[in-house]
Amino acid sequence: MIRLPVAEELNRSVLLRIWNDVPNAAFGLDQTFDAGRKLFAKVEPVYGLAIRAGAQTGEVPTHLFWIRYGTGTRPQDITSSHVFEWQNRRYRVIDAINVGDMQRFTQVSVKDLGAIS
Repeated sequence: MIRLPVAEELNRSVLLRIWNDVPNAAFGLDQTFDAGRKLFAKVEPVYGLAIRAGAQTGEVPTHLFWIRYGTGTRPQDITSSHVFEWQNRRYRVIDAINVGDMQRFTQVSVKDLGAIS
């Protein structure tokens, strides 16, 4: 049985943004981000087995972000071109699922990219 978050657990203010790499004059790439969308989320660190399983694929999730399912927050709306920003850190989206196929919550697996500079 899946334990869904209750309302008071979605208590972290996060920013969901689209990440674009834009060529620059030095023949490199500059990272740009849209203004983003503020959401409330439940944030959980990933431990143990999930990390070991991710190590096999090279994509190791560090956190799970639970957000309400809806327009713009369905799994098909959230891609690897998105990042979450929370507590002055940036997290790249690895995967998103419709939890329990109930259309109530989207659970997003992310990788911590470090502090926002």
